[in-house]
Amino acid sequence: MIIGIIGLGYVGLTLAIAAADCGVTVYGTEVNNHIKECLKRNRAHFYEPGLDKVIAKLNEKAFFCVDTFPEDVKFDAFVVSVGTPLLTGTHSPDFDYIRQALRSISNIYTGEQLVIIRSTVSVGTTRRIALPLLAELCGKPEDEVLIAMCPERTIEGKAIEEITGLPQIISGNNARSVEIADKLFRMITTRTIVVGSLEEAELAKLYCNVYRDTIFAVGNVLCMAAQEFGVDGIKVIRAANDGYARSSIASPGFVAGPCLGKDAYILTNNLPECSAKDFILSERKFNESLEDTVVEWVERNSRGRIVAISGMAFKGKPETSDLRGSSSVRIAKELKKRGYSLRLHDFAAISGELSALELGEVFETVEEVCAGTAALLVLNNNARYSKLMPFSAMFQSGFVILDAWGALSHLEGKGICAFTLGNIKLRREL
Repeated sequence: MIIGIIGLGYVGLTLAIAAADCGVTVYGTEVNNHIKECLKRNRAHFYEPGLDKVIAKLNEKAFFCVDTFPEDVKFDAFVVSVGTPLLTGTHSPDFDYIRQALRSISNIYTGEQLVIIRSTVSVGTTRRIALPLLAELCGKPEDEVLIAMCPERTIEGKAIEEITGLPQIISGNNARSVEIADKLFRMITTRTIVVGSLEEAELAKLYCNVYRDTIFAVGNVLCMAAQEFGVDGIKVIRAANDGYARSSIASPGFVAGPCLGKDAYILTNNLPECSAKDFILSERKFNESLEDTVVEWVERNSRGRIVAISGMAFKGKPETSDLRGSSSVRIAKELKKRGYSLRLHDFAAISGELSALELGEVFETVEEVCAGTAALLVLNNNARYSKLMPFSAMFQSGFVILDAWGALSHLEGKGICAFTLGNIKLRREL
């Protein structure tokens, strides 16, 4: 099969390389010059284990990054994998990128090719927005247009492994659309799940992420509630889960990133007012409130105005360089707004991208970032923290540490004591 992928961001590029590695010929278009320059050098513009090696193997052989899709190639399908950001200042999704992506193929789209929506969209978007636009472009009735909704569901840090290992959800507006989409994804993975409608596929993707958002919210709520009784919330969760098969309460932590941070809003965008909508939004807002809790902790506990922040990527396990939707970035922006001078560090994030945030100077090590500061915030759970050893700044009088994820717990026996999300609201001497 020959496919064209519109948008070579995280979702589009990982799919493109996985498909090309499974025998599909892939052409990809991208408007971001930085992404295109990285691909010319046989590497991705983000950190993903093993990805660069596969890009180097397939580039200009089975995978081609092009400015426009060649007109002399007979494409079986086009995949739309552009972002769906929230409109500035609102919680409403912006579908303009999807419209632009569809219009970008107008010169070669005939209605004979399948168009697959891979982007995350509100329920009904494929049918109400993408389908009419495609019908307009090719001049065919909507029921003859070939369109599928096959959502992306990978986790950053394991994308290639999961694209080829996870079952892929398949849907289409007619039998032929389902047939082509199923054929494509069976070349990439061993199992597909065909659902009954485009809306079913859209909802399955969204609710997987809302489900994760919710179970993490339960842990966060319990953790904060425990502190109202003067009890460490993390210790309560550990005790409740230990050896008790019916309890798997999530450990507290930030729930953010390019997906979990916005999919509740995308799902509820066109959901009528109901108790389900209230519940979905309440757990999302509670998870967001942890960012304010951290800022308040700094205001209460830091004895100086220079603060070190380590762990700027939105998560640490699996390791990623992705700063999109990061709670750490939002916390840093608020602290800077309040007059704090910040020093930044991350094990995986690209230093140029960190500098471009214009939030503070970027340092290569945790020890360097702490020099001359009053407090250290460790805001993700990268496994490399477990190898960190005590250094002089940690023992300075008045220096405080917030270890949000307990990533430095191995230092407790070495004279280092830190606040965690389990006791962030408790007043105690360290």
